[in-house]
Amino acid sequence: MAKRRKIFGEIMVSLGYVTLEHVNKARWQQMQGTAKRIGECLVDLGHTTHDEVRRALQVQELDTAE
Repeated sequence: MAKRRKIFGEIMVSLGYVTLEHVNKARWQQMQGTAKRIGECLVDLGHTTHDEVRRALQVQELDTAE
């Protein structure tokens, strides 16, 4: 059975870097026509840092590799 890849926003919330509300605001910003990824939107909105985004991406990569 294939393992479901965790959504980046879920990882950010599970690590305690952002709230679900922050993720929803970043998704809304994405839907306004920006070509940015969710992590970039979270940083732009001031909800997280580039370092936290990098760490979450590493977690996502490790989760996918298993």
